[in-house]
Amino acid sequence: MLYELRVYDARAGKLPALNDRFANHTTGFFKDHGIGIVGFWTAEIGTSNQLTYMLSFDSMADREEKWAAFGADPRWQEVRAETEKDGAFVASIQNSFLRLTPYSPEPHMTTNIQEMRVYTAMTGKFPALNDRFANHTMKLFEKHGIENVGYWTSDVGTSNQLTYMLGYDGLGDREEKFGAFGSDPEWHKARAASEVDGLLTRRSQNSILRRTSYSP
Repeated sequence: MLYELRVYDARAGKLPALNDRFANHTTGFFKDHGIGIVGFWTAEIGTSNQLTYMLSFDSMADREEKWAAFGADPRWQEVRAETEKDGAFVASIQNSFLRLTPYSPEPHMTTNIQEMRVYTAMTGKFPALNDRFANHTMKLFEKHGIENVGYWTSDVGTSNQLTYMLGYDGLGDREEKFGAFGSDPEWHKARAASEVDGLLTRRSQNSILRRTSYSP
């Protein structure tokens, strides 16, 4: 299964209209063309004009076929033209192609707040980073009531990045549970053992997201 992560930077004042178009039109067209929908999110903290969403496909060839069919759909073209008669909604688009790690659950969410984290591994340390998540970190997240939504590696481009998503009931819940995980002696032991020859990650990025009202 191939996953596509897309981040739209909406033009000033256009995010509500962009969300409305996804809710009332675009998601339906995606379903009509057999495009899988994992979720849609807006930023809970930070940039307020971004829409993040994730789609799924059987393969890159499947993605190219279905995305082209969606783009050529006269209904989509009509809706886009009508909704953008006063100007385009989106200023810029970022997308990346991902595949689930062997240890990842099938992506699912029972929570409303998600945290997306992207780790760039030190040279040669990516296998060890994945091993630590598979054998220690995920289990400790579960121990502290943190939802493991999904874990992905890049299918195209950077090969030493791990992208994963966690779920919480709210911001306070996130602070409490991630804090408890961070102070857990089991985590300190696992981290120390895995980093006896040096750190596993060179850089980490995170964003706190909230599912949109129309997201699965």
